[in-house]
Amino acid sequence: MSKVIYKITPNVNHYRVIFPDSESLCEPDLWKPDGSSKESTLINFSAHYNQEKKTPIGDITAINLQGLAIKEHVANELADIFEDSGELLPFYVGDENWYFYNVTRTIRGFLDVEMSTFMLPGLNIGLQKAVFKKEKLPKHSCIFKIPEDRFEGTYVLDSRVSDRDISLNLFCALQAHGFTGLSFEEVARFE
Repeated sequence: MSKVIYKITPNVNHYRVIFPDSESLCEPDLWKPDGSSKESTLINFSAHYNQEKKTPIGDITAINLQGLAIKEHVANELADIFEDSGELLPFYVGDENWYFYNVTRTIRGFLDVEMSTFMLPGLNIGLQKAVFKKEKLPKHSCIFKIPEDRFEGTYVLDSRVSDRDISLNLFCALQAHGFTGLSFEEVARFE
């Protein structure tokens, strides 16, 4: 059975985006993914939707255009999947509970930088074509980031080899529940 790696992104063209109410929380460095905990700075804050009222609100969306925001019922339903690879940090939009999902699982040395293609080679900015090293492939389904692309992308390993793989598989879970807001782009397949 094959294992697939997807790059996931919030579908900001079809769903509303969330922004923190406090200008001090809009600083890009606060949201910069690096595999470390954000619990001391990005927790229990208030936020608002962008002004485009005709656009629907997804179950998962972008927050501050740099992170993933997850509705409370989705976070509760898929807590095992999310918490296996990161932390769910609560915040509020009006009287609705949401969670900022901070991916803390990093896999160093997984991306073959020499074989991959970047918009700005040498700086490793704008990964266009990812080539992963098969020997570094995680054993089970997970969500992860890689330092070789400056933690820009969020990736999902879709493996269905065992019951554990299926239970921790974000791709399968979102499809089964019909949750909206994320786009999956296949970037690698291993047979």
